[in-house]
Amino acid sequence: MSVRLAHVADVHLGHRQYGHEQREADVKLAFEHFLGKAREHDVTAILLPGDLFDSRDVSPKTLSEAESVLADVDVPVIVSPGNHDQSMGARRELTWLQYLNDTGLITLLSGDPGDDPVFVRTDPDDPRRGGGGFVDIEDDGETVRCFGVPYRGAYIETDLPKIAEGIRATDEREGPADTTVLLAHFGVDDAVPDLGATVKRAWLTPIEEHVDYLALGHIHKRYETGDVGRNPGSLEALDIQEGRWDESHGYYVFDTADGTAEHHLSKRRPYHTMTFDVSGYRTFEDLRGEFADALDDERAAVERTCERDIHRKGNGDRRAPVVNVRFVGTLLLDHGSFDVEALRALAVDRLDALHVQPTNNTERKAIAELLGDIERDEAFDADGTVNTDVLQERVFDTIAGESRYSAETEAVARTLDELEGLVTEDEQGVSEVADYLGERRRELFPDGAGEADDEDRPMNDEPTEGRTSQQTLDARGDE
Repeated sequence: MSVRLAHVADVHLGHRQYGHEQREADVKLAFEHFLGKAREHDVTAILLPGDLFDSRDVSPKTLSEAESVLADVDVPVIVSPGNHDQSMGARRELTWLQYLNDTGLITLLSGDPGDDPVFVRTDPDDPRRGGGGFVDIEDDGETVRCFGVPYRGAYIETDLPKIAEGIRATDEREGPADTTVLLAHFGVDDAVPDLGATVKRAWLTPIEEHVDYLALGHIHKRYETGDVGRNPGSLEALDIQEGRWDESHGYYVFDTADGTAEHHLSKRRPYHTMTFDVSGYRTFEDLRGEFADALDDERAAVERTCERDIHRKGNGDRRAPVVNVRFVGTLLLDHGSFDVEALRALAVDRLDALHVQPTNNTERKAIAELLGDIERDEAFDADGTVNTDVLQERVFDTIAGESRYSAETEAVARTLDELEGLVTEDEQGVSEVADYLGERRRELFPDGAGEADDEDRPMNDEPTEGRTSQQTLDARGDE
């Protein structure tokens, strides 16, 4: 006996990246290509644990396309709700997934055992209609029991033991199935750290005692956890970071005969990332010229990406890529002269790209000089961005040391730090800040030390500390 199940997740129909209509079409095309492949694999059912749609407020066009695509599927499409599929609070009782379920296009599983740990079966006379917590799929004399639960966010930790007990109690009541599957929309933190996953690996132990295959969604990067947990990744890369996950987008085919799950890459638009160092250019014309040459040099690498079969159109033609250009290094130009839009347009032209998304990771010259001899590991975070706490400390030390209050540099720097906290954290008003500055000035300079000459004092006698706090904000804005 052998039953094959196709497992896909995070389709996100309706997603329009960068406002491009073509990117919305790409998402639909990737789903259609998957459905064609599922037919080739001769699967008995399709498992989709969450985020069929990108938005809870589905447009008529997206809904119509979803209905058209699903109408051509000749096996059950078993769906559990993801966070993007959930209803908009009390404003809407009927979700679009429930609508598709009621029209027979999907089988919606949204089980909630609650205090009663037994799941409710979908309509046994028509497994493509229902809305309960589980459905039995019969094929070749084998029963595959599919359970499905909705996205629960942080509540999933307390839900998992209840779900496990619900599966056990249901099997006791109904009799055991040959194969048990659970659809759920959450990420496992141990498998994909730093990607917003909420479930610890150890929490899955009670589930694994009752499940032969755990079909996961939510995280758009492929991973496997334990012996039964599988997450296929989204079909399309939906942002720049996901575009760099080269082998992480696709679907699984699970074979119940031997319990194996094989991952297959999906058909998607090519992504490419290039880096350009802006250091040393004193005019935008020089920078632009070198950037144009760098684009010409990068063209071959872009084409190698575009030539992969998974990135080509169905007829084999090239698909224009989405390109991420990362600008790095120390920028000598001012903000007004650094015309990122002009560079973006140049990259679109030279690389024949659908879209170029620039990422500005440059350091301003003033900030680089300010950081001075700070160790780079201390001055910059792991992702290459400036450590604002270290920068702020250096800003305050510099301002205090070079001001007329240099006799008390350390104390004045500490005052500026406390001032920043009053404004950004305690949300104190102007009068409270002025009172604080006046009190600190009298404490540090009881004899009037550090008084400015008349020609240096602001015309409205505004406290100098107030101006330095704006300097601090300007410096932080350059980050």
